[in-house]
This record gives sequence, C-alpha cells and structure tokens, in this order.
Amino acid sequence: MGLKEELEEKAESCDAPEEYIGVAKEIVAGLDDKDWAVELMEEGAEWAQTYDEAVVYAEAAKEIIGDDEVVGNFLSNAKMLCMSAADFIGLGAAAGKLGLDDMAKEMNEAAMGKCTKLNDFLTLSNELAKTDPDMAKQVMDKAFEKCTKPDDFVSFAKTILDSTKDQDKAREIYEKGMAAATTADGFSALAAGAIKDLGDKDFARAIYEKAVGSLEKGDELLKFAEIVKEQLDDNEFTLSVYKKAEAQYSKFEEYLKLAKASFENTGDQAFASGVYQKAAATNPDCAQLVSLALAMAKDLGDTAAALPVLKQAQAAVKNNADFLKTADAILDVAKDDKAWTDAIAFQKAKREEFGKLYDNFALKENEITTCAPMRILAGKVFQETGDNFYAAKLYKKSENITIYFSDFIKLAAVIHADLNDAEWIKEIYTALLDKCKSFGDYNTLTNAIQDTLGDSAWVKSIYEALENKAKSNGDLMKLAAAVIEKFNDKAWAQKLVGAAAGKAKTVYDFTFAGSVTLNLLGDKDRALALYKSAEGLCATKQDYAGLVALVKQQTSDKAILSELLSLGRQKLTEFSDQLFLAETFLVDAQDAENAAAVYEEAELNALGNDALSQLGTSLSSRMGDTKWASRVLAKIK
Repeated sequence: MGLKEELEEKAESCDAPEEYIGVAKEIVAGLDDKDWAVELMEEGAEWAQTYDEAVVYAEAAKEIIGDDEVVGNFLSNAKMLCMSAADFIGLGAAAGKLGLDDMAKEMNEAAMGKCTKLNDFLTLSNELAKTDPDMAKQVMDKAFEKCTKPDDFVSFAKTILDSTKDQDKAREIYEKGMAAATTADGFSALAAGAIKDLGDKDFARAIYEKAVGSLEKGDELLKFAEIVKEQLDDNEFTLSVYKKAEAQYSKFEEYLKLAKASFENTGDQAFASGVYQKAAATNPDCAQLVSLALAMAKDLGDTAAALPVLKQAQAAVKNNADFLKTADAILDVAKDDKAWTDAIAFQKAKREEFGKLYDNFALKENEITTCAPMRILAGKVFQETGDNFYAAKLYKKSENITIYFSDFIKLAAVIHADLNDAEWIKEIYTALLDKCKSFGDYNTLTNAIQDTLGDSAWVKSIYEALENKAKSNGDLMKLAAAVIEKFNDKAWAQKLVGAAAGKAKTVYDFTFAGSVTLNLLGDKDRALALYKSAEGLCATKQDYAGLVALVKQQTSDKAILSELLSLGRQKLTEFSDQLFLAETFLVDAQDAENAAAVYEEAELNALGNDALSQLGTSLSSRMGDTKWASRVLAKIK
C-alpha cells in the first residue's frame, strides 16, 4: 500500500481535531499536498461546536500551511460559533496571536457590539490595551456608559488604574459613582474602593459624608456607622452618623439598639445615655424600663441617669412580679439613696409576705377607672398590709383621676387619716382654692384645712383674700358671717358690714345689713339705724308691707317693727294706709297701744259708709273692741 492510500485510510477514520490535524501534517510532510491538508482540516472544522475548537484548526493552518488567507478562513468560520462578547473577545485575541490584525480588529468590533455587561467591556478593553490602545479607549468610553451602580464605578475605576495608572481619572469615576449611590452598601463599596485602590482615606471620608447627607433611614445609618467605624476608625465621624440615625427613630426598640451600638463603637457615654432616656420616654412597660436602667447603670456606668428611669419603672408596675423585679434593680443601683432603698426594702418584704393579696390588689388597680374606688382600694391596702408606700401610690392615682370638688376633700381626709402627709394634703387644698365657686365651697375647704392641718393662719389668709375679691353686698355679708363663725372677730365683721352698708341702695340692702349687725354682731343700735335707713326708702303701704316682711324674717324683736311702723305714721295719712298700719301694729308688732292711736286717726278720716264699715270690722275682728266697733258702725247712714 502506498503512502497516499495509507493517508486516505487514516483521513477516513479521523474523529477528533488532533487526529484531523495530525493527518494533515503527515499529508504536507509526506506528499506536500497543502490543498488536501486544508480540505481535511476544513472537514474536521465542520464538526467544531465552539469557537475555540475552530481556533485550533486556524492555529494548525498557520503552522502547517503558513497561508494567512487559509488561517483567516478558519477564523471566519469560527466567528459563526461565537455566541457572546467573551467569545468574540477570545476570537479576536486568537487572531491577534496569529498575526491577523485586521481580523482581530473586526472580531473586537463584533465583540463590542455584543457587550452588554460592564465586565464584558472591561475585559475587551484590557485585551485591546495590549494591541490597540485607541480602540481600547473607545471600549472604555462605552463601558463608562454602562456604569449604573456603585460597584460598577468601582470596577471601572480599578480597570482604569490597572491599565493606565491614572489616579485622577479613577477619582473622577468615583465622584460620578457618588451621584449614583443611594444606599449604605453603595456608598460603602465606593469608600472601600477609594481606600483600597486609591489609598485615599480623606476621599473615602468625603464619600461617607455624602452618604450621611443622603441616607434617611435609621437602620441604614446604623449599618453605615459600623462600616465607617471599620473603614475610617474615626470616632467623631462615626458618632455623627449615630446622631443622624437618632433623629430618624421614635420607638423603644430602635432607641435601644442605637444606644447599644453607639456606645460599643464610640464609647460615648453621654450620647448613649441620652438615647436610653429617649427610649424611656416612649412609654415602655415596667420590664423594659428595668432593663434600660440596668444597661445605663451597668454598661454605661451612668447611675445618675439610671435612677429616674427606675423611678419611672416603679410607677409603671402592673403586678407583684413587676414590683419585685423593679425592687431588686433599685436595691442594686440606688445604694446611695438610703431613704428610697429602705422604702423599697420595706415594700418588698410586704409583697413577699402578702404575695397573693398584692396580686389581687394589682388586678383591681388595673381595672379601676374612677377616683372613689381607687381611693377605697388605697385605704384597704393600708388597713390590710400597713404598706403606706403602695397606699400612697394608689391615692396618687386616685388624685390624678379626681374631677369633683367634694372628691378632693374626701381624698385629702383619707390621706390625712392613713398617711398624715401634710405637704401632700396642702398641695391638694392649694389646688382646690382655684376650684372654689361659692362661699359654700370656701367654707367647706377651710373647714377641711382646719380639721386636717389645723392651720388657722392659712384659713384666715384665705378669707382675707376673699375680702379683697368681694364685690357685692351679699359677698361681704357672707364673709362677715364666716368671720364671726370661724374667728369670732367682731371688729373685722363690723368692717365688712360697714362696707356693705356703705354700698346699700335698696330696702333689701339696708335690712340685710341690719339683720347681720343685729344677729351676728349683737349691735341693736346700729342695726336699728340701718333698718331706719331702709324705712326711709318706703313711701306707700306696699313699701311698708315689703319692709315688714323682710324684718320679720330677720328678727323676732317686735320693738324694731313697732318703731319702723311709727315712722311710717308720718307718711301714711290716708284712711286705707292708716287701717293697714293699725292692723300691722296689732298683728306683726303686737303693739296694741300704737294700733289704737292709729285707729283713732283712721276714724277721723273715715268719711264714708264703706270706710266706716271697714273700720268697724277691723276694730271688731283685729282689735277685739266690740264697743268701739259698734260706735263706729252706728255712724253709717
């Protein structure tokens, strides 16, 4: 068998690229038949599945045939197998190695058309930088257009640095990346890149400062502060991030994690303590407040700030378990406050002794919404346990929901009976002064002050203040009555009555002043003078009827009535007026002598039968003098 026949037999049995290429080498070496060798390799290339399998034949053609046109054909066929930018980039690189620069350029242009991802552009640019810097720049410009996320800009800047060492250009890319960043992760990627690739911590800080200005969510800022701490190790700047996060928070849990994180990463006690106090102001429950106070005292070492939080926790106790937990914390933290810890220790012992009883008290406390039941519960606590501190808490709750004047008076009375807390009682009474609407209220309040505090000086000062406020005669008279009743101060009362009398303008004003002068001060002469002033305003029998009615209500002294009626004889001179006077002398003043004198004057004025009839009837029925009546009636014609 000849060489050709042998090679033909080998060619027919080829399955893999190395077999086709091997036989092609033998054909050229043994027969110098390049056409047959090319034909055989083309047959093998038809089975290629990827571009790099086809490139193997192009490389072989370069070695075996040495004809760039043949090599180009193989590469052109390989182009049909390229599916992505990476494939074209690889094919272009292969063409460049094989010395086919034009074809390499063509493949790189095709690769650029296929590039969709930033990495595709960067890879292509790196390849071109070795052979075609101008085209590499074009690709880089295209790549820049694809940058949308901070990571893109970081990658792009790194490529620029690797390929050109151009720090200014890389920095420019980072600055544009800052405009695209919106999250903590994005800014962090830029800053980390600036430190790692540019070695510029100042620029990284500028990026972080931009981040702080644009980030608005508290949790993002909290996460960002961790990164700033790690990357820059700048306490002051890290704290500024935490301070901005603080402004975004409003809930207990948020403040809690902020305080812990800020103290852990900055060690700033004052800031962390302030945040803990904001957490305490969100109205958390008792257990949360206790945890908060312990964190402030133990973790921060800020016992002074922890104490008000423990006070708040004590006020927020809802059940016995809450109290015992709070008590342990107070005894642990507030050791320098002996009065408080002694009180807490006392209460803790009581609650441990009467555990079930306190559980029941707590249930009732949480159910009650009005003042009286809360007041009653406080009294029961004190009576059954002797726990004046818990009773005081319940009395305070009762005070906070008390509305009506009378309930405040009752509250002060039970506080006096159980707790004997004069300062607290005085606070209640002081507040009640503004709630007094009448003299009755003032009298009730001052009676309560006297009964509980025994403070006569305060009571007197209240009435002295009322004297300055009194505007009407009625106010002055009521005040005078109170002055006599409470202080038996006749001089003060006389002053008040005198002021009222000085303002008197009506019959009622004068008689009211007269009655007070007579009944409270016992000064009949002054009283009579006031009654006479009232009489001076009377002109008709109707006026006198009104005067008599008022005086009768105010005094049982008939002599006063008689004297006033006697004055009326000078004004009431008509028959009907005199008949009225005579009967009033008899019935109201019980003065028969003056009545008879007036009847005599009336008889002189009884000129008609009707008048004589009225007079005779009055003498008979009122005076009981039938003889005089008969004589008068005998005059009737």
